[in-house]
Amino acid sequence: MLDKLRNRAVSALIFLFLGSVPYLFCCPKKLDVPERLVYNVSWKFLKVGYGTLEVIGLTEFNATKAYHIHSTARSSSFFDNFFKVRDSNDSYIDAEYFRSLCFKQQIREGRYKRDKNIVFDHSNMTATNHKNEIFPIPENALDVLAALYWIREQNLTTGVSFHIPVNSGKKSFNMEVRITGKEKIKISGKKYSTIIVEPMLEDAGIFLSKGYLKIWMTDDDAHIPVKMQSEIAVGSIVAELDTEK
Repeated sequence: MLDKLRNRAVSALIFLFLGSVPYLFCCPKKLDVPERLVYNVSWKFLKVGYGTLEVIGLTEFNATKAYHIHSTARSSSFFDNFFKVRDSNDSYIDAEYFRSLCFKQQIREGRYKRDKNIVFDHSNMTATNHKNEIFPIPENALDVLAALYWIREQNLTTGVSFHIPVNSGKKSFNMEVRITGKEKIKISGKKYSTIIVEPMLEDAGIFLSKGYLKIWMTDDDAHIPVKMQSEIAVGSIVAELDTEK
């Protein structure tokens, strides 16, 4: 049970995003293409795996110009002996309106397997999953991975909060995002000036548990997530930037 909690948190961290400000501060500018961020993931000072966040490039999805975003989470070779994790997520984001077109997820955690494929139809405000089930979505809905990149493109100001319409399958909700402060941190000997972003999670199936996720983003136009932290029953799971390309 301990291993399962720990490793699910590892995979969840790399997926995936005061006075209230409504959704859509501004339409995000063009994403940096390509971009690849690699993270070391630790639990109680033990390295348990690594993850990636990657803007692969521009493509087309259903005749719409789209950004292809890819994330992975993997347990280390040592922890593979106890609980092997091989997770991946793919998000296709409308390059003009910055809303989700498709979200694909493949979860491989020990004996547990799950596959998800959601196609968004914004003209009818519906989405269809891999079981051909159709369900309603809010206007300009984002999947959880796309939401992170939408946050990065905003003008982040301490003390401000805003809401994002997020879809995680059959469930949609407005995710509140709080900008709670600034901090200078050091990772592997490198210093970063960061702004702290805290998404208020409402769905227990997104980042493992409801409530707490903390992201340190560079306090510049790039807003690169250099550190992410989530609290679970058995302690903190932390992902720290290792390499950037």
